[in-house]
Amino acid sequence: MRLTRRGDPPAADPGVSYGRYFEGVTDVMSQDGYEPLVQATSRQVGRDILLSDIDQILIHAEKHGSDYHPARIEVVVGADRAAFVMNVAITARGKAWLCREFEVLQGLNRRYSYRFLPQAYFQGEAFHESGSDKNTMLMFLADWFQGYYEFHLSIDKRDGAQGLLVWDTEKSPYFLSRSQTREVYHQTSKMLTLYYDVETFEQIFPWHHAAGDFVVKADGESIDVRLITARQYTPMLDRSEGVSAHEALLFFLLNLSIRMRLDRLDGVGPVAWANDGCVQATLEGFIEGLAIKEQREVIPGGFLDAFIRDIKSSSVEELSHGFHTLVDACDQLAPDIPVIRNHLKKHASKLHTIVQGLNDL
Repeated sequence: MRLTRRGDPPAADPGVSYGRYFEGVTDVMSQDGYEPLVQATSRQVGRDILLSDIDQILIHAEKHGSDYHPARIEVVVGADRAAFVMNVAITARGKAWLCREFEVLQGLNRRYSYRFLPQAYFQGEAFHESGSDKNTMLMFLADWFQGYYEFHLSIDKRDGAQGLLVWDTEKSPYFLSRSQTREVYHQTSKMLTLYYDVETFEQIFPWHHAAGDFVVKADGESIDVRLITARQYTPMLDRSEGVSAHEALLFFLLNLSIRMRLDRLDGVGPVAWANDGCVQATLEGFIEGLAIKEQREVIPGGFLDAFIRDIKSSSVEELSHGFHTLVDACDQLAPDIPVIRNHLKKHASKLHTIVQGLNDL
């Protein structure tokens, strides 16, 4: 087996050398005689394999963030290639997030049959120096969505229009068409709604386009969106305080409609706000997600119609009040807040107008 290395060392912690980072990944990957990796590879390639069937294991360093330093792992088995990510955490905060995320991913994949999230296979720990807990790297192996790329709001220099730029690292970055862009927001909204529990109010949150949490695979006009992380799965409201299922779902929709519009220009620039077309696509995806839940009898029949009647009866002032209540509950120091407040009145009006035309969807 050959290990190849590409990329920069983890920049967030200068105490971890380039070589020790890869050694740590190899240490965890090879635990128990590589058996957990063999099992994960068997699952990806769709057949049972042995360690001796593996021809190569390729390790590529990917981008490094403040909390995680992911490595992309390719396992070559004859003509097949299994693709994984080893998420590596070095700081105390990163380790805490990583432990939580591993549990959330495993829990959601046991609870739901959807394939929008990566499967999390195993976790482990490696020392980057001798001795104490401070000098360990904590990591877990999960699926890498091959052929899927980050996307971010960007300004197309050809016409000065806002669009979604896909960071295709194999070929070159490209802008999605308007219909593809609508489909991205539609699928993202549907996905998050499918994972929303109308009884417990649990949901995947926080998430952010600026963090590259969602990735897309485009084939002509065909679009497929995945979510590469789930940091938490908790309710934002407490049902014991008398909040109804419809009230909590409206809160979820309002938050979804705002967060879907937020990004950072080109992923690293100033906070950006998506064009109005995002709102229609978000609402349609939300409704489709609820419809699927109803078809699968996850929610009772008639729930969706009743909810639509409720929100159609809401005035723009009532929606606006809900939005302000939501934003007031957020961290006011977050860089998104001034942008949200600057657009909130128009956003509430836009959502209200679309809601009133729901019979036309």
